[in-house]
Amino acid sequence: MEEKTQELLKKFEQDYEVYVSATDKQTYWIIYARIPKGKAQGVHNLHTARKYISGPNQEGNVLILPDPDNSDAYLAESWGTMETIDDFIKKSLPHILADKEASDQNEGTCGASCS
Repeated sequence: MEEKTQELLKKFEQDYEVYVSATDKQTYWIIYARIPKGKAQGVHNLHTARKYISGPNQEGNVLILPDPDNSDAYLAESWGTMETIDDFIKKSLPHILADKEASDQNEGTCGASCS
């Protein structure tokens, strides 16, 4: 992973309070994002997880696990050409941000991860 991509991840984490880790293996890439849910005062903020999986030979296809800690359910999307982990990270950040905004809008509801 390029140094400028690492800096981009750090800045994203600071700006949006979303913790992101990236795994670069020879045949696959994984991005794991912990997105804060709600901001109740005096309470530890809960996080929801998202896992994004793709790879160098996947032709832009991405598996998204919306609740990897509690379910094996997944969605499949096509994000276009990605040749490196850096491309994958750059394309994942807007998706992670959209998931955060959706989580913020559902602040009062409790999903499977709250049980």
